Amino acid sequence: MRVLLTGASSPLAVGVLRQLLLNTDWEIWCGRHRKDIPITDPRLHVIDMDLESELIGTLSRQFFEMVIHFAGVTHASNEQQYSKINIEGTTRLADATRASGCRRFVYISTRCATPGSGAYGESKLAAEQELQKLEWKSLLIIRPAEIYAGRTGEGIDRMLAVARRWRIVPAMFGNSNILFAPLHIDDFCKLAAKLIQQTDDGVRIENLCGPEDLSGTIMASRISRCFGSVRIPLWWPALSVFLKLLHRIGIVIVKPDQLDRLVCEKTGTASASRTLTKDARRFLMN
Repeated sequence: MRVLLTGASSPLAVGVLRQLLLNTDWEIWCGRHRKDIPITDPRLHVIDMDLESELIGTLSRQFFEMVIHFAGVTHASNEQQYSKINIEGTTRLADATRASGCRRFVYISTRCATPGSGAYGESKLAAEQELQKLEWKSLLIIRPAEIYAGRTGEGIDRMLAVARRWRIVPAMFGNSNILFAPLHIDDFCKLAAKLIQQTDDGVRIENLCGPEDLSGTIMASRISRCFGSVRIPLWWPALSVFLKLLHRIGIVIVKPDQLDRLVCEKTGTASASRTLTKDARRFLMN
């Protein structure tokens, strides 16, 4: 199979790419934007792509049987970037590859793709909706929970880095929607690659969560035991107001939409997920 994979330099895409190379003989073209692909394999090819640019010309001479779309913006100070890349860029890519005959599409979304989830989550939801308006032989939407151990410096990895270096960890409470389902990056890559290789027809939406749901305080306790860090109780209503005030005076600790993302409704939880992720490793336990 001839496959186009975008965002191939990201840790998640690299991990899935390695799994696909282990288990398939696919010819994979990696969309490159700014960063090189850290894998060498004769089955891999590189094509320069920019989701903000016209893609019809770039892809008109190529035919792909499947697109695996990882590329996107996850943390932006300018919230318009989410729309430009995650919605408009995704739609542009879908239109360009469909014009060349592709009818199989895999979209890496998020379980925060819900109304009221902030600019990032809502941009991913809008992209999902735009993709579902098009006619595909196969459309797979993968919505991962919080992925850790990818050394990204974001999300849970950032909390782990602070606990490791400074021996402190926030224990957030005061909102029932603060609920994590941590999924190790290796588990995500294996599960995502497995889903992608199934190539079933129709529309499939899969939530990939870790094997357990953890409140903010329970997760802080788990991190504290692992690194010997001190738990700092933080009441969410006061914390969110404080962070918003800091942002207004130019002190940005988190991106503007991350507060909404943390407490939004999620599309899936560990307890409601299929048995697909039940054998994933528990957070900092194995």
